[in-house]
Amino acid sequence: MITKGIIEPISDVYVNLVNADFTAKQRGLRLSEERVLLDGSPENPLETITVQLGNVESKFASSLSESGEVKVEGRVKDGIPHLTKVGSFEVDVTLEGSIILCRQVDQPGMIGTVGSILGESNVNVNFMSVGRIAPRKQAIMAIGVDDQPSKETLKKIGEIPAIEEFVFLKL
Repeated sequence: MITKGIIEPISDVYVNLVNADFTAKQRGLRLSEERVLLDGSPENPLETITVQLGNVESKFASSLSESGEVKVEGRVKDGIPHLTKVGSFEVDVTLEGSIILCRQVDQPGMIGTVGSILGESNVNVNFMSVGRIAPRKQAIMAIGVDDQPSKETLKKIGEIPAIEEFVFLKL
């Protein structure tokens, strides 16, 4: 499933769980997987999964680790995949539907400002999660939306002075 998620956005062919590995090899990508059992016991399930990608560009620079690799972490809660870390930011994001990820200055009014822009455009927010490293520094806001915002709506969000970068993801 991870391979599909990595390959699908950069492929010009339909990618599914069956052909994802083959499609990656055709594109010259080498993927390696390391599985670590906790206590060596299948009864102890893996709590989180970390995905690191080296030598790649990211549409969302905040996903980069200190070493320059794209790094995200996730887990499955009640059968639903969740994104739990983006770069060095802790979040709790359900990986379903459409999501706006924003890196911003951590300051009062950011949630309301972005929410108002979406509301004025009749875009319903179904969840919001904010993770920050320290108060009044940088934060990541993840906003789940029911509908894809228009280009004008996304442009308005990007024009908020405290928004440093953002990306719209349709999962």
